[in-house]
Amino acid sequence: MLRNTVLVRALQVAFAASAITVAVMPTAMAQSNASGTVFGKVAAGSGDTVVLKNNGTNATRSVALDANGNFRITSLPIGTYSATLTKGGATVGTSQLEVLAGQGVEASFESAAAIAGGAQTVRVSGRRSRIDVSSSVNGATFTARELEKLPIGRNVESIVQLAPNTTRGDPTYAAGASFAGGGASENAYNINGFPVTNPLTQLGAMELPFGAIAQAQILTGGYGVEFGRSTGGVVNITTKSGTNTWEAGALVSITPSSTRASYRDYYYPNIGTFPATDNTLRLRREDNKVDQKQYSVYAGGPLIPDTLFGFFALEQTQLESNGVYQSRTSTTLASNGWRDYETKTKRYYGKVDWNINDDHRLELTLIGDLPKTETQYRSYNYATRAVGATVNTSTREEFGPFNANGGELQSLRYVGNITDNLTVNALYGKMQARHFYTPAGYNPALPQVTAAPENQYPGLAYTSGQSITGTLPKNGSSDDVTSKRLDLEYKLGNHTLRAGLDNNKMASLGAGEAYAGGALLTYLHTDPTKPADDVGILLGKPGLANQGYYVQKTIYSTVSNAFAGQDAQYIEDRWQATKDVLVTVGVRREGFYNANQDGTKYIEMKNQYAPRANVSWDVNGDASFKVFGSIGRYTIQIPTVVALRGANGSLYTTQNFSYTGVDANGQPTGTTELTGVLSSNNEFGQAKDPKTVAAQNMKPAYQDEITLGLERSFNPSLNFGAKVTYRKLRSTIDDLCDPRPFDAYAARNGIDATNYAGFGCATFNPGEDNDFLVDYAGNGTYTKVHLTKEELGFDKATRTYAALDLFAEHPYRNGWYAKVNYTLSRNKGNTEGQTLSDTSSAQGDVAATQTWDYRELMSYADGLLPNDRKHQIKAFGFYDITPEWVIGGAATLASGRPRSCVGTNPNTVGFPPGLNYQSASHYCFGATGSTNTPSPRGSVGRLPWEKTFDMNVVYRPAAVAGLSLKVDVFNVFNSQTAQKVYERYNTNQSRYNLYEGLISATAPRSAKFTAEYNYKFK
Repeated sequence: MLRNTVLVRALQVAFAASAITVAVMPTAMAQSNASGTVFGKVAAGSGDTVVLKNNGTNATRSVALDANGNFRITSLPIGTYSATLTKGGATVGTSQLEVLAGQGVEASFESAAAIAGGAQTVRVSGRRSRIDVSSSVNGATFTARELEKLPIGRNVESIVQLAPNTTRGDPTYAAGASFAGGGASENAYNINGFPVTNPLTQLGAMELPFGAIAQAQILTGGYGVEFGRSTGGVVNITTKSGTNTWEAGALVSITPSSTRASYRDYYYPNIGTFPATDNTLRLRREDNKVDQKQYSVYAGGPLIPDTLFGFFALEQTQLESNGVYQSRTSTTLASNGWRDYETKTKRYYGKVDWNINDDHRLELTLIGDLPKTETQYRSYNYATRAVGATVNTSTREEFGPFNANGGELQSLRYVGNITDNLTVNALYGKMQARHFYTPAGYNPALPQVTAAPENQYPGLAYTSGQSITGTLPKNGSSDDVTSKRLDLEYKLGNHTLRAGLDNNKMASLGAGEAYAGGALLTYLHTDPTKPADDVGILLGKPGLANQGYYVQKTIYSTVSNAFAGQDAQYIEDRWQATKDVLVTVGVRREGFYNANQDGTKYIEMKNQYAPRANVSWDVNGDASFKVFGSIGRYTIQIPTVVALRGANGSLYTTQNFSYTGVDANGQPTGTTELTGVLSSNNEFGQAKDPKTVAAQNMKPAYQDEITLGLERSFNPSLNFGAKVTYRKLRSTIDDLCDPRPFDAYAARNGIDATNYAGFGCATFNPGEDNDFLVDYAGNGTYTKVHLTKEELGFDKATRTYAALDLFAEHPYRNGWYAKVNYTLSRNKGNTEGQTLSDTSSAQGDVAATQTWDYRELMSYADGLLPNDRKHQIKAFGFYDITPEWVIGGAATLASGRPRSCVGTNPNTVGFPPGLNYQSASHYCFGATGSTNTPSPRGSVGRLPWEKTFDMNVVYRPAAVAGLSLKVDVFNVFNSQTAQKVYERYNTNQSRYNLYEGLISATAPRSAKFTAEYNYKFK
């Protein structure tokens, strides 16, 4: 047990720190985020110099001890080092240590008396046996050695899920995870210091050959001013480098479909009002087959010994999938009921390190992430399970809808130790992604057709002739990023001063998408005696509309260009206040702009200040017990995708028709217009004025965070700790599409709006007072319109995340390592942030969601958010049974996602079109839409607990040195838990037959077999 006096002292300092330092926040790493630090303290007279030698390259760094015996060596390439303590030129101790990216490793020396008595050892306390008392960052770091022993997928997102405070992003998003309650788009991804986050959507990032990862640092909070552009977390990847020893290796792995359990079929829920579908098969998945193969090779070594080093890796992942693509009641079963696709993702990595001398080095990094997918569509018969022999249509894509992330990266980094006290890091690089999408056997002039069974008129066949569904990207579009960065560090007594700046430029050319076939025809049915959104009362209308049957034609296209830029500067002071207390205070200034298709800026924020600070107290002075706290502000920019609908000439219209019949391609016949062409957001394809598409002088999207925790190394076999985190979103940016406040302002102020083109949408600060420029006269004369949050009709945007984290860790000792994390958390508010996961298919309009389009949509929107997981337990570890046999395991136990219900707001029936978006309000459970009652967000319960257990066995035969044979089994108990369900209760007046039906479930059990061979040349 800890002594009471120690506990009292710890709590006094910790709570005092959190009270007096509205600045106490994490230490920014005192080095580049692609390198590490060694620090320590020796007793007076024990030595005068510490020398570090990189075991792989022989590069050497030395530093003199200060008057108090302290030393600190920064900007060290990751890897293993020999540490030597000298006195008067004589060696008095040596040892080995491992430098980790973005972390400090403490080298602790024996006392002078011990050395005088003949002790010749340097006791280095790395993270295996002691705690990093130099940092208050929250998260986890994984080395290549650990990753190869754990049963995880060979991708970055699998690593992310090992860290505490992370949850999987919505399964209908292309990529991304939620860090500590943040949206999936609110994370920053770096490789060797270069930002590789998707510039178009900010959902996920490009990757590299998995075997080229040296270390993966997952930061879930408390990170310093060196890091920015994130209100979620940071993924910081550091790659492998060559050494003075040539080495090479190859890997082959297969995940055959024969070892994969059957996929769970999806059924229609039992609504009680749809006898044709209730509790019947919706989507057959049990016959789906998925095979995956992966091949990789690498080689690394000295191009010039001690000076020039290279490391190169190639990887190809081949995924083949065959299965039913459409539901049993789909209108397109005859054309695309079955889908076969193959994705080949080729990745390459090359890194050349030039140690000009011990104080200066250059790093050239080349990375490619190149996915290609070929897809074929055939017919499928549910009754006979017959798959058509004819390929009706096919597509070929590179970086298309199947694989939104990827690209090619080239970066050059310089590290210079100008003096013992001054270090410089500089980085320049570019990333490019070219998107290609080519459909074959496709009629671009034939609209798509969708008709749910309950919306089909008896006796008519609604078979679609269009084989491509959904939206298509433009062939040949591209995303480009250019990044520059400079970091400086200067040591002055007990202070380490750091400053830096960066600049990023993004261009998304030909971005966006449009409906395949030019339009989507949606057949609908409602009670003809009650008013429905857009069409009103249908009784007495021509054709089948008299009985409530009508068709809606939707045209959608957002293809255009978009540009963005970001810049930042930071400064911090890392102060060793006492021998045991380290305080870091810093501030980061960020700016960003977004520009439309012509390159004209429509949003520009120049000064977003984010003060941060932290304190770390080495309670016992021996790195065995740390109390830490942090406080700070974090900001997030908006991606280029916002311009596609927010600032460019987007097209999104609907028109409703009655009809009398349906032809062989599912197209309506005998049509009569029920409405004109409508657009909820005034998107008729017209050019948008860059001065009117965003509010003036907006606040940045930002949140504040405070953490307080402790870590204890109880003994060499047990570390444990606890931490509390509280995050509060202070401001957000989204779009507003409600014309009523602007029309009311004109009427209230006697403004002639005869020539006013009408309000479309504008980016603004939800829940705040906003100023807009409006051209009421239609001649380029702008009126400044000030609207209060009350006039806009919104409450303040809210999102909070509160968490208690507990962990216990058995450091690698006696052949085994294990760690268990438990998180109790609550993620609540009226906005998820930049993303919206509540919709059936998570909305891809990042930072321009429907959340704040109309005030009615926000009624009862406050509640538990989709990324909330009240309880999470994550455990992983491995055991070296013998030098030949290793077993590993990883388990996750998490409470389910909160369930919500959305439907028609009865208070807006008959209002101007768009207020309901058919069913996007928090009203449900009425017999018809007009009798719905409030259903607050997250109030319907939770999905079932997610329970997964993965394990592996590795055999390394002594007879064949370097050979490794491994079997990974994922989801051992085949727990296919619901991850997402349909939350739409009705559409207009009618019930929805998919409410609470499955959208996504955990992947079934599978087994992967891997053979790997590594060889080091003498």
